[in-house]
Amino acid sequence: MSTMKNMKLFSTLALLASVLSVLAMAGIVLAYRGDSFGFREASGYLRTAAQISVFVAGFCLIVALLSWKNKASLLKALIAGAIVLVPLGVMKMNMPAGTALFGAAPAGPPPGAGAKGPADPNTAPINDISTDTQNPPVFSAVVALRPEGSNAIEYAGPDAAAAQAAQFPDIKPIDTLLSKTEAFDRALEVANDMDLQIVAQDADSGIIEAIASTRFFNFQDDVIIRVSGSGASSIVDIRSHSRIGRSDRGKNAERVRAFVERF
Repeated sequence: MSTMKNMKLFSTLALLASVLSVLAMAGIVLAYRGDSFGFREASGYLRTAAQISVFVAGFCLIVALLSWKNKASLLKALIAGAIVLVPLGVMKMNMPAGTALFGAAPAGPPPGAGAKGPADPNTAPINDISTDTQNPPVFSAVVALRPEGSNAIEYAGPDAAAAQAAQFPDIKPIDTLLSKTEAFDRALEVANDMDLQIVAQDADSGIIEAIASTRFFNFQDDVIIRVSGSGASSIVDIRSHSRIGRSDRGKNAERVRAFVERF
């Protein structure tokens, strides 16, 4: 009887600890989204919360193993483990690549370069995608809006272009029969449809600058669209660049593809 009571107590503690762990992680995310602190501080707090959550998950597992004869305690311990493990998985998938949740963040070379020379283009981290890698659109209006510690706004050059060509060979400029004015209006329409926050637009230069925000952490990426006249037709280029993280997990390429398909 005493053992059963102990298991009931431990399973209750496991459930309480898992709920508190999730609330702590949720609180950090909400505080970050509310601009209470920057990403570097938030990632540090999340790293600590995640490490504690791992111990909580381990405790839940031990309680589950010891409660195998008590179905109620076993079920409670398993539920507690799921409660803490699912948010950890969601966080891991939504954090920028290279951001460690369970240890010190690895320091590495910039995108497109390895510690001993150029990285393999097929595996090099990418955080900047442009339909024109030879003459990528240049950001201007969004520069003043980028927080301290953001990635360099300048295009990384040949190494980044080679990595993009190897990993996303389908990313190409839009060659349209629309006039420059018509293409600009269409590009602006698509940008609004994609819920991009328009920062600047100039029909004469054909430039649209905007900010894209992710749903979970509200990470912000910078987007620029350039419409160039080509006789009676026009060429539309789009560049999407992450403010944080060495790798974007394909998010910028996904955004560029979405724009091209909608256009």
